[in-house]
Amino acid sequence: MTRNDLTIRFAERMGIDPEEATPYVETFMSIILDNLGKGDRIEIRNFGVFQIIERNARVARNPKTGIKVQVAAKRTVKFKAGKSLLERVREVGCKEAELQITHTTAANNND
Repeated sequence: MTRNDLTIRFAERMGIDPEEATPYVETFMSIILDNLGKGDRIEIRNFGVFQIIERNARVARNPKTGIKVQVAAKRTVKFKAGKSLLERVREVGCKEAELQITHTTAANNND
């Protein structure tokens, strides 16, 4: 899903035009980016947690050549999914698996 897709879905749910929804989506994204940029932790209950983690410098190996290379320390974003998000993903996955099993079983019964 792109930012534009998100804006369209937001507009549909709110019953407004996508042009009217754009500032809301942009503001939300800006707040998230600003706070992560400052190193703040962002917790959205039942959705998940975004936080900045520091990765130490390390020595890695180029898998193609086998040569050791120095990897610099860096900051990166970590996301941990919340309970409701995980349940929804599992629910969708189970429904898709059931559809595949049903489709496969029906196809085998027709043979």
